Amino acid sequence: MAKGHAMPLLHLTRLLLARGLVSKVTFFTTPRDAPFIRASLAGAGAAAVVELPFPTDDGLNDGAAPPQSMDDELASPSQLADVVAASAALRPAFAAAFARLEPRPDVLVHDGFLPWAERAAADAGGVPRLVSYGMSAFATYVAGAVDGLAGLRLTRAYLNPPFDEPEPTGPLWDLVCKTKASMDSSEGIIVNSFVELEALCFDGWSRMSPVKLWPVGPLCLAFEPGRNMDRDVSDWLDSRLAMNRPVLYVAFGSQAELSWTQLEEIALGLDQSGLDFLWVVRSKWFDSDNRFENRFGDKGKVYQGFIDQFGVLSHKSIEGFFSHCGWNLVLESISMGVPILAFPMAAEQKLNAKFVVDVLRVGLRVWPKKREDDMENGLVAREEVQVMVRELIFGEEGKRASTRVSELAVLSKKAMEIGGSSYTKLEEMVHEISELTRDKSM
Repeated sequence: MAKGHAMPLLHLTRLLLARGLVSKVTFFTTPRDAPFIRASLAGAGAAAVVELPFPTDDGLNDGAAPPQSMDDELASPSQLADVVAASAALRPAFAAAFARLEPRPDVLVHDGFLPWAERAAADAGGVPRLVSYGMSAFATYVAGAVDGLAGLRLTRAYLNPPFDEPEPTGPLWDLVCKTKASMDSSEGIIVNSFVELEALCFDGWSRMSPVKLWPVGPLCLAFEPGRNMDRDVSDWLDSRLAMNRPVLYVAFGSQAELSWTQLEEIALGLDQSGLDFLWVVRSKWFDSDNRFENRFGDKGKVYQGFIDQFGVLSHKSIEGFFSHCGWNLVLESISMGVPILAFPMAAEQKLNAKFVVDVLRVGLRVWPKKREDDMENGLVAREEVQVMVRELIFGEEGKRASTRVSELAVLSKKAMEIGGSSYTKLEEMVHEISELTRDKSM
């Protein structure tokens, strides 16, 4: 699975073991992703990692080598259906490894976009299943095609394929149907969120669906942030704090597709804003060695590679986050009380941006030059970036968003404390699964 989907489950693993709610967790992954998984689980206790190598090519994929990672091989979100289909080659190895586990697992937690995992649970005697989509309750609610929320207007412009079509068809829609069928037969959806943040969505879902939502987050708050922060980044942020210079954090995720023209517009807008900023870039965005190093002088730090984003967001110098609005980062930003400037690009990110700006009111949004209903091909201009990043940090709208997100940060921490809503929901989820397992064994 992609890192954005794996991280909440890794946090959940550590939390379950730390609270003594489970005795052992086994994590299945590919050899390429195994080092990252093992490093993330270091010191977690009874957490095992089982590697599932992709089989050698057997005539599938037109002779092309099978993917080796659910993260690196996803060049574009539009390729999701193809990557999931290719990942089904792991099913025999997964089923065999799952059946060999001793003692017999009490529950299988799997990524909701890997519906083929359901069969392994069935073959192992009907092991209960929980699924995780890595999405907010709001996006899950909207994807369920239920009635809208009072006072909130959504248009097709906020939906990505296949949900933007009245009568969707094709491989992506087929995947949606398979994942829904798998979800419907599960014991519920693990949601990295908390009741107080999305109360209307949790309530609305419970009235229209028999499938339970289990809000057990923010899972990022299970442990202290900043443990894996790069020293160079940490020192630079400390220096900004010492000079009382607010920093804008800029990151658009590992799978964002950005043209060179768009990158240049963002670079110019940030440079002309006069703000200090930390910008995480990806090598795939560049055709040459020109990766903005030393372009911005002392006020703009460019970082390439995997970064401890929660650690960055927790740093006291960070006063705004220019983000693609992937749900994990939205939740981390809210948990740390950092307002968001939304630049959604794919998947359910437009819905997350809508939720951040118009429902929670903890952020602002940049818009492309073209009209709202043609956002796919629009270019966010340098002037838009320059104006909006300054508004987020210094403007009245930004100050209101900062006040509101600070309030939600307090609520997020209370949710994870003893007796909090997420603390309690996690216990309830484990208890319900335990009861199911006991009933099946009798």
